[in-house]
Amino acid sequence: MRSRYTAYSKGYLDYLLATLHPQSRQGSDRQALQQSIQNMRWVGLTVVRTQKGRTQDKRGIVEFVALYQPAHMEGLQIGVVNQLHERSRFVKERNQWFYVDGDILPPMQLNPRNG
Repeated sequence: MRSRYTAYSKGYLDYLLATLHPQSRQGSDRQALQQSIQNMRWVGLTVVRTQKGRTQDKRGIVEFVALYQPAHMEGLQIGVVNQLHERSRFVKERNQWFYVDGDILPPMQLNPRNG
C-alpha cells in the first residue's frame, strides 16, 4: 500500500500498472492513471488499519486515508486538501502483492498529529 502511494506521489506509472492485479486491469488504466498523476498532488498517507497482509498471508486489506491537492480537477478547488478514504484489497501471487480493488469510504476526521 505504501509503495503504491509513493508511486502515485512520484508519478511512477509503470509501477502502478505492474502492481495492479491482472484480473483488475482494463485497457484504459494507463490513461486514467496518467490523468490522476497529472491532476493531483499527494500530500499525506495515514494507514488506518490492516487485516492480514503479512509475509505468510495470501490476502490483505488496508484501510487508509490519502490526502491530496487537486491541480486541474473540475469541481474541486485548486490548492485545498481533500482526502481519499479507501478500504483496499490485495492478493499475493508468486511472492508479489497486487492491488485488486477497493471501496471508497466516507471522509474521516484525522488527528492533526497523524495526518
